[in-house]
Amino acid sequence: MNSNGFARIATVAIGAAGVVGAHTFAYRLAHASGASHDHALESTGHGYWDLAILLGLAALIIGVGVEMVFGGGRPKPRRGPLFTWLRLFALQGLTFALLESLERLLQGPEQLTLLFHEPAFWLAFPLLVLTAAAGCVLLVLARKAGETLARRRRPLRGERRLTLRIRSRSVQVISHVLVAMSRERAPPPRPVV
Repeated sequence: MNSNGFARIATVAIGAAGVVGAHTFAYRLAHASGASHDHALESTGHGYWDLAILLGLAALIIGVGVEMVFGGGRPKPRRGPLFTWLRLFALQGLTFALLESLERLLQGPEQLTLLFHEPAFWLAFPLLVLTAAAGCVLLVLARKAGETLARRRRPLRGERRLTLRIRSRSVQVISHVLVAMSRERAPPPRPVV
């Protein structure tokens, strides 16, 4: 996989974590009381949401890790952070709308018609703006951390090359000695007439 593939993995993972975060906070804000919040989650197909939060945290860790490990060696992106933010916001907005629609559809077609009357649905979009911005910052920070770690590791690579050069020269010396020793055992060359 090339570096663009790893960049996409990091962006999608950070985007998924942003969707889970905005989704969670939107429902908390829209349904502040505990009973109202629990009822809203259960009645709209969010019974699995505790697992989704764990998966969102895992996606966040994976996204940051992939960007740290593989982002530091990539050349600087041609597009700026605004493009990354727009891409993240679009990815998160579409994913959130699709996820909400599927959750409602699984509860019944009548629930799908109530989607646009749900305050949490509309609260999520301003939160997605913020999670996309936070995702951009995380990607930049993870990339810089990866570059810093890569710079610290580079002397080790140079030392390995030096070791390989020394070994290869010692192999050359040994091969010359072996060739010289084999010539001593061979009969003397015949004179060319």
